[in-house]
Amino acid sequence: MNPLRLVKDMILALHGGKEPRHLAAGFALGAALGLVPKGNLFAAVFFLLFFLFRVDKRAAFISAALFTPVGFALDGLAHRVGLALLTAAPLRGLWTYLYNLPIVPLTRFNNTVVLGGVVLGAVLYYPLYRAGLRGAAYYQSHLRARVEATPLVRALKGLAFVQKYERWLA
Repeated sequence: MNPLRLVKDMILALHGGKEPRHLAAGFALGAALGLVPKGNLFAAVFFLLFFLFRVDKRAAFISAALFTPVGFALDGLAHRVGLALLTAAPLRGLWTYLYNLPIVPLTRFNNTVVLGGVVLGAVLYYPLYRAGLRGAAYYQSHLRARVEATPLVRALKGLAFVQKYERWLA
């Protein structure tokens, strides 16, 4: 993961003319995907949500890339949350019922880290959305003109592959 490319992609996402709520939703959804361990149906569903809802895909992919290491760092917390939920006596019948359904076991919800990551992603979605909304609105109203005036951004926006990439995402 090239940090300069992430910075360039984030600048392009912020300058893409999208509404701040789409950027914020993409950021929060990508963060939720980053917190969930990969290789299960939950991760595939989160990834599918990028395309089902009107979110900024660049912000979602960048956020997922940034939050994947955070998800690994929070594995201990996710394990404790998942273990508490899976061993809660009132929920035992729910877990048994879900496990006996045809497709649900593919989510690997019975793995403590997976369940804890999904819960953490769901709990953190709204606060991350609000933070992303405030950050995108602040950037677009206060910092956008300054960043667009830098020689690096002007050079990046003039490259042919960047223009093709912007048209592809529009």
